[in-house]
Amino acid sequence: GVLFGSVEIGLLVAVVISFAKIILISIRPGIETLGRIPGTDIFADTDQYPMSVKTPRVLICRVKSALLCFANASSIEERIMRWINEEEEDENTMSNDERKILFVVLDMSNLMNVDTSGITALVELHNNLIQIGIELVIVNPKWHVFHKLNQAKFVSKIGGRVYLTIREALDACFGLKV
Repeated sequence: GVLFGSVEIGLLVAVVISFAKIILISIRPGIETLGRIPGTDIFADTDQYPMSVKTPRVLICRVKSALLCFANASSIEERIMRWINEEEEDENTMSNDERKILFVVLDMSNLMNVDTSGITALVELHNNLIQIGIELVIVNPKWHVFHKLNQAKFVSKIGGRVYLTIREALDACFGLKV
């Protein structure tokens, strides 16, 4: 913008590009699959830490956005369902009992707020998962998010499966300890 116009035009172009980037990130937030770092109870992004180990029979994912709202809720729901479908296709090449997903653990540690559209998307995700025999588990929601989920009776819909840590959620899911 500075090359083809003036400093003011260059500044305007930079501001417009920045706002467009913010809107794009809000509409399609990152979502990452998590795996356990060997020898620890730390779960990290499997793309960033290739040595992390995915938990068999569980899809653990974290939304990289502070908001779960009307702008991004359906995108997040679709991406989780796509991952499950891809995993199911991979399972068809293996024996039926070896890798079937039983749980989707959704780490909400980054979420600061959720609106009614976000809660509706979570309910739809839960219903879609139940139809294919998979349970939804919520991990580490902030108090404000938990309060909204509880008021919407979402916590009771998922059977109260809300935990502070991923390790605690996995232990409860597999019946090791609560």
